[in-house]
Parts: sequence; structure tokens; C-alpha cells
Amino acid sequence: MNLKKLIPQIDPRIAADLKTQQKPISIGLTCAIIASILYSSTIGLTKDATDAVKMIVNAVSPQTKSAVELHAGMLLLTKACGAVVIIFLIRYFLTRIQMINLARASNQLAAELRQKLFQKLLRLPIGYFNEARMGAIQSSLTNDVNVYQFAINIIQDSINGPIRAVSAFAMILYVQPYLMPFAIVLVGIMVAYIQHNAKKMKIAQAKVQASLADLNAETDERLQGIRIIRAFGAEDMVMDGYRSLIDQTLGHQMTAARVLANLKPLVDLIGAAGLAAVLFIAGKVAAEGHLGVGDIAAMALAMDMINQGFKSVASLSSTLAQVTAASDRIYSQILEVPEESNVHQGTLQPAHFEGKIEFENVSFSYPDGTEALHGVSFSIEAGQSLALVGPSGAGKSTIADLMLRFYEPTAGRILLDGIDIAKLDAKWLRSQIGVVPQHTFLFAGSIESNVRLAKPDATAAEVRSALESAHADIFSQELNERKSSELGERGVKLSGGQMQRVAIARALVRKPTVLLLDEATSALDAKSESVVTEALEEVMRQRTTLLIAHRLTTAARADRILYLKGGRVIEIGTHASLIKANGDYAALFRLFSGGVIDAPT
Repeated sequence: MNLKKLIPQIDPRIAADLKTQQKPISIGLTCAIIASILYSSTIGLTKDATDAVKMIVNAVSPQTKSAVELHAGMLLLTKACGAVVIIFLIRYFLTRIQMINLARASNQLAAELRQKLFQKLLRLPIGYFNEARMGAIQSSLTNDVNVYQFAINIIQDSINGPIRAVSAFAMILYVQPYLMPFAIVLVGIMVAYIQHNAKKMKIAQAKVQASLADLNAETDERLQGIRIIRAFGAEDMVMDGYRSLIDQTLGHQMTAARVLANLKPLVDLIGAAGLAAVLFIAGKVAAEGHLGVGDIAAMALAMDMINQGFKSVASLSSTLAQVTAASDRIYSQILEVPEESNVHQGTLQPAHFEGKIEFENVSFSYPDGTEALHGVSFSIEAGQSLALVGPSGAGKSTIADLMLRFYEPTAGRILLDGIDIAKLDAKWLRSQIGVVPQHTFLFAGSIESNVRLAKPDATAAEVRSALESAHADIFSQELNERKSSELGERGVKLSGGQMQRVAIARALVRKPTVLLLDEATSALDAKSESVVTEALEEVMRQRTTLLIAHRLTTAARADRILYLKGGRVIEIGTHASLIKANGDYAALFRLFSGGVIDAPT
């Protein structure tokens, strides 16, 4: 029997994380070791106390009355009881220090892991978030990290359990050596069963963690879409799907619970059977006069400690299965996801930036092989504007994503002032670009905090100026005068038009050299569109502007228009020249102007 196999090997990744908390863990485990050894010493004290009681009983018996034996018995009992109190007093302080330090290590481990996970998420390519579900990511940051904290318990149980068992073995060997073979057989049965059960627990717990992640993802998605669900009266259908996920999760949890339920009671049963057998054998030996009452009491306590030790090891197997499953998810789904190798390689940060943009035969395909752009070439002189027009899937948004280096071209080059953007520091590059997306995303803070996202060190005057330029200053001031200026999740307290004007202010506050506008006025009413368009035209004169135009009236205001279809450049020129050429753009504009359509899709 190899006892080393009883304690499973900790995943090297978990071990590396535990090393970061080496000091508090070392202090806590040192206290745990000493406390366990002290507890084991009570086996001998139990023997002494039982022998003392026997001496006292004999001393007061009418047949053997002896003051000397009574005094000796009371003295031995006093010493044994006093020693027990002292031992448990010392254990109190040791256990307190142990719990505080291990709690510190556990909570610090979780805090650092969450920080590492979030930092990693901020570095992952945008494509990762297109495929991953936000709820599953949140599950890793919450459920999996919470389980991961139990790694501290693994170390504690791997020390406490064996120390108790070994100490008890030593006591049995001291009292009655010939009982050792029986104890070894008993332990062998426990070891075999715990190892067999641990494999089942690992598989079951992995399914629990995966189903919890799916449930978390579905919960997040349905709550985000609650307006759509209510609008279409789809509550029953959504609830049916959600209920099936809950049932699936419950099924996996109950499977894991049954595996654990099979383990602990059986360990207790084996331990109880062993204790009964030892006491029976001890009774036989005592009847022959070879074993005292104190020895029997000490052996009973020793067997109980062996049982406790192996219950700790059984818990260790269960905990390790949970932690390993959580670790596998954390690393496979986030920490081991490769970052784009070339995203952060550029280091150039030019002191002067004019803003000329050039696409040279740029092609791009997504990881699944879908081609989004093919041989796209165009240029925008500094201070000029170019509108991207075309049907859905033409590649307009892909061009914007490539400009921001969310993706890298499959072929060709993108140049800014003649420099390949792959050579530019990505963070610096993005600091030169102001982005106004079509679908505005605001955070739950104030309007000012959302504007400062683009420029954290912006002064109050700069924030105010940006809000005025976007015509967002009036409602911003009104919101600040209310009891709470918080926007709510995703800016829910603002109208669509107000949200978009805040997004415009956020882009303008950094005074960017390049503007990326994804139909920045699409959510505005006619009056707001008029004043914001005027403001944008003023700032566009000072900057290079690439705008994705869903309204052809917006495209017509640009210096030039690029018509895309199927990821290819079909036409490029001014509005007047494209109308004169009577191509695809002219046909689309005639439909739009005649009211047949509102805008290209």
C-alpha cells in the first residue's frame, strides 16, 4: 500500500498561485501542524487519566482502602487533566493564528486571481469576446474563483489528516504492536475507496462547474434582453428554456452530491467497524490480563483519530476535485487563451501626427475563414473625410476595427502618415482616435465619468467644452442637479439621443487627430441631429474623419465616398462624381432620395 497515493498531486498551476501566498500559508500550516501534534498527545493523557480513575476507584474500595494509592491517583488525574487544559489553551491560540492567516491567504489569492483574470481579459483580442458568452466569463470571475479559494483547504487537510492518522498509528504500536497488521488492513481499505471515489468526484465536479457557467451565461443574457422578452410576450418560452438549464445544473449537482454521500458515510462505517473490532480484540486481551483499561481507552481514541484523519483526506479528495475543475475552466477559458502575437509589438509613438490614412491592398478573413475584405485600397488626406457606404456585410465595420487594431490585416498594410500601424504602439494609436459607435455603450457612473473614460486626466473645463460641442451640456447639468446623477446600467436613465451625444462628447474630449464615426447622429431626433451635425462638421474640418454612413445624406457631406460590396471596393469618389458615374451608389441614392428606402442596410 502506497500512502503517498492517498493525497492527490496538486495541479502545478494551482501550486504556483499558492506560492504567492507563501508567508501566511506557512504561518497557518505551522500552527496547524503543532496543533495536530498537541491534539494527538491527548491519547497518552487519556490513558493516564483512565488509569488514575482506576487507581482512585481501587483506593476507595472497602477491600483495598489505601490513602497512599488515593493520593497518587488524584495527583495523576490532576496532572492529566491540567495537561489537557493547557494543551487546548495552546491549541486555541494556534488555531486562531492558523485561521486568520489561512483566511488572509485564501482571500488574497482570490483577489489577485480576479485581478489577473480581468487584466488578461483586457488584453485578449476583440474576436474572443465575439465568441465567448459574457455570463460564462462572469462565472469564471465569481463561481470558479470562489471555488479556487478552497485550494488553501487542500494544503491544510493534507497535513492535518495524515498527522492525526500517523500519531494514532504510533500510539497503537506503542500500546499493542500486534494490532498494527489489523490497523494497516483497515487503512488500506479506506485508501482504496477514497482513491476510487476521487476520480468520480473530479468528473462530476467538472460537469457542475460547466453547467453553472452555462446557467450564469443564460441568466445574464435573458436579463439583458428583458425588454425584448416582455415586448414579444415570450416569458413562458424563455422560462421553459431556463427551467431546463436549472434542471440540468441540479442534476449535475446531485450527481456530485451522491458521489460525496457515498464517500463520507462509508469512511465512518469502516472506521466504526475498525473501532469495534479493536475494542473487541482489546477486551479479549484485557480478559487475559495483558491490557489495562487505560490502554483500551487510549486505543479507542487512537482509532477515532485515524478515522478523523481519513475523513479529512476524504474531504481533501472532494475539495481537490472542485478546485481542479475550477482551475481547468479558469485557465482554459481565460488565462491560457493566446493573445494576438502582433497586437502589442509596435512601440513607435510619433511626436507629430498629421492624420493621413492609407489602406494598401488590405484583405481580412475571420478565424473561421469568412472573408470580410479583399484587396481594399484607398487613402484619406489629413483633415479630409471619407464615408463608407454599402449593404450589410460589405466590410464597413471591419475597416474601422482594423484601424483600431482590434484585428490585424490578413494581407496588405494600413498606414498612418506613411507608417505601418503595426509598428505603432497600439495604446498610443487608439489615443489619437475618437470613436463614436452606432450602438452607444455607457457605464453606470455619471456623465462626466463616462466622458473622462477617453481622457482620465481631462479638466472640468475640457469635459464641459466636449459636452457643449456635442450639445449634451444642458441635460447633463439637469441630471447633476437631481438627487442622483448616476446613469444606471448601460446609461438606462438617458434617451437614445442623449446617450449618443454623451458618446460624441467622449470622443471629442481627447481632441483626437482621427475621428471614427459609425453614423453618430442615427439615434437623434431631427432638431438634435441638425445641431449635432453642425458641431460635427466643425470638428471634422480639423481632423481626418472616417465615417460609416447608414444615411446617404450623411455620406453626401463627406469629402469622398467609398462604396463597398462583399468586402470589395466598387466605387470611390465625391458624391457628385459618383452620381454622375451612375453606378451602384447613384442607384442606391436615387432609391433613398425617392423614399423607397430610408438608408442602405
